[in-house]
Amino acid sequence: FIARFASLPSIGPRQASRLAFHLLKKSTGELQDYANVILALHQDLNVCAECFYVSGGKDKNCEICNDPERDQSVICVVEKETDTAAIEKTGRFKGLYHILGGTISKLEPESYKKLRVKELFERIKTSQKEKTPVKEAILALNPTPEGDMTALYLERVLKATRPAKRRGHGIRRRRNSRRSA
Repeated sequence: FIARFASLPSIGPRQASRLAFHLLKKSTGELQDYANVILALHQDLNVCAECFYVSGGKDKNCEICNDPERDQSVICVVEKETDTAAIEKTGRFKGLYHILGGTISKLEPESYKKLRVKELFERIKTSQKEKTPVKEAILALNPTPEGDMTALYLERVLKATRPAKRRGHGIRRRRNSRRSA
């Protein structure tokens, strides 16, 4: 039981033990509520076919990808869903996203195969034939050795489509220049 919790992201053995002991104190009804919520999560939500973010309902694409007000020419490439949520929370980025599903690990040489790079490449390539082609891919990866390695890999792969722009913290900052009159 504890091993199941420990298999979740960011949950170590101590945290898993705390969760298990906490649940042991709950009534059968409360445990059933937890179980129902977990099952509903799997039934009511799915993964967006375009960007791999969370999508609700029966639609294959998420609200972000379906939003006609979004700038279709810019894709922000992130590591995971929580990165998309954090950028969205700022309300400043108005383009689209692509969630890679991880980064390249020096310890796992084959880790690049698990990333959704092929899907990103195809998405950009396909967009070139559409009304609004992707002109910019912002690499908003975490400033870690793995994030840097992944960004370098993506820059090389995406050269065939368009040059990728690398951003240290994800979003380009524009300065308003004011002149004194």
